[in-house]
Amino acid sequence: MQIAKSNSRFHSIALFIVIYIICQAIVFLVHPVWQLIEKLSFLIDDLLNITGIALADGEFNPSGLWVIFGVPLLCTLIIFYLIKKLS
Repeated sequence: MQIAKSNSRFHSIALFIVIYIICQAIVFLVHPVWQLIEKLSFLIDDLLNITGIALADGEFNPSGLWVIFGVPLLCTLIIFYLIKKLS
């Protein structure tokens, strides 16, 4: 029984990683999605500037990597949850 459970966990982790890589590929390769992510990053930068949490000038983007890698992670979590819920 432990082998089957471990094997199932391995397949779940592999599925999660594959979904995340697909979401990352969509972000980097589909130009309208990239523009949407970039606009979201700029909006978060403006919010950080207004609140004084972080200062974002034209070259330094404190939320850039968080948005580029975080949004696909959130999408992956939602898709993975839906797959597990429906199966």
